[in-house]
Amino acid sequence: MFQILLENILLTSLIIIFILLSVAFQILIGAIYQKLIHESENLSTTENKHLKLCKLKFQNCYQLNGNVPNISVFVDKFISRLVLFRLSLNSLRHLSSQLMMLAVFVAGIGASIGIIAGETMFRLLPYYILVIVGLYIYFSVAALVDIPGRRETLKINLMDHLENHLLSRLKNNLSIDDSGIEKPPFPHKDSVAKEKIIAMPNPVTLTENVTKSDIEHDSAIKIPYSEDEIEELLQELII
Repeated sequence: MFQILLENILLTSLIIIFILLSVAFQILIGAIYQKLIHESENLSTTENKHLKLCKLKFQNCYQLNGNVPNISVFVDKFISRLVLFRLSLNSLRHLSSQLMMLAVFVAGIGASIGIIAGETMFRLLPYYILVIVGLYIYFSVAALVDIPGRRETLKINLMDHLENHLLSRLKNNLSIDDSGIEKPPFPHKDSVAKEKIIAMPNPVTLTENVTKSDIEHDSAIKIPYSEDEIEELLQELII
């Protein structure tokens, strides 16, 4: 029954290769998302370069703009830019589905060649069986991996850390290092402020012992010229 698959070994090999690559990409993408989910559960101490880059970009965006208005969009953009083999994970997922469709297409070519050669449907049945088995494996693995669900879980973990932990620390003007320890950005500010306070002059305290004559005496303006000299100067100016 399956002799026709051996007779057209090239087409059979292509079908099997496309199916295996399609399933392998699904498993690989799911494993990457699962690793990121595990690392994002303790994002403060993570060593994952992608998640550390996400935190760094978030801090830079906050410092440049004074705020991050839409954290959900920021996280979506970060996840969509995750790459493997110079292709984004979304592109790999689409490639996986296209490889599965390509396997179906090659099987159709094999069946068409058999029909042209006058083969019976019973002889061509192995092509359909191979494709149906491949589709079953593909959709079973896709359901088991659940890429959309893992992507959503990763997004929730990232938003939770950025909104409830990192954002509050940035608002309090605290610097966050990779180990998650909070340190004041300028620890010498308190000492400088204390020195300025100490250097300020002591305020003058008014008491009831100050009399009116003392105030008038202190506020009087001392003029270095006599009245006669002032009059002479005014007359010269008028003339």
